Amino acid sequence: MNISAELISIGNELLSGRTLNTHGQDLGEALTAIGLQLVRDTTIPDDIPTIGSAVQEALSRVDLVFVSGGLGPTSDDITRDALGRMLERKIVLHEATVNHLKGWYKKRGRSITSAGERQALVLENSSVLPNSIGAAPGQRIDLSGDKTLFVLPGPPNEFNAILSEEIIPWLQDRYTDARPRLVRIVHTKGIGESDIVTILEQASFEPEDVDLGFYPGMGKVEIRLGADPEKVTEITQAEATLLDLLADYLNVD
Repeated sequence: MNISAELISIGNELLSGRTLNTHGQDLGEALTAIGLQLVRDTTIPDDIPTIGSAVQEALSRVDLVFVSGGLGPTSDDITRDALGRMLERKIVLHEATVNHLKGWYKKRGRSITSAGERQALVLENSSVLPNSIGAAPGQRIDLSGDKTLFVLPGPPNEFNAILSEEIIPWLQDRYTDARPRLVRIVHTKGIGESDIVTILEQASFEPEDVDLGFYPGMGKVEIRLGADPEKVTEITQAEATLLDLLADYLNVD
């Protein structure tokens, strides 16, 4: 099963470098663990036409699209408006979220304002995903062609809470046949990346159905082998050959 996803992060603060965007790493790790694949990570500004076109293009390529950011109470939080316009859906007030927000503000010694209540606005006919640690909820929007659009708040702790509590379990139920790719890792030291490549080329090391990735750093190189779940024999043989070819340079610490 080859189910692909794209992430679109929205926010001028991300593009200016003011805020570190960790969503790609977190989402990629979570999807990989259940056998799905993040294939593209895009960051765009707070601009309605740009948001609409970016999401539309992503939906034309993949089955799952994740959008993060722009769900807060301020005037530059325009993600709902952009998606509502693109999908031709109304934006409605979700009463259960209003009640959640009232309690959320009360715990902080505050009363909800009309601006705060804006965080309870969702797209019509979306499945609202509760935010257990923050204000604005997430949304799941089921579209034609078995496409799914997820809309998530920008703060990393809220993004990850909804992802782990609501989205990952739903994806596991939907894609029951998905299995994580096989991964084997070989660590070396005392040899550079280019010298490793030379050794492998001289040995004509080109394992079939196994991907190779090289990740150098601080005098060491990590070599990752990846393969589809059914390719156990192929990746096992490739790992054994690699260990033999690089026996003098293995880092077993």
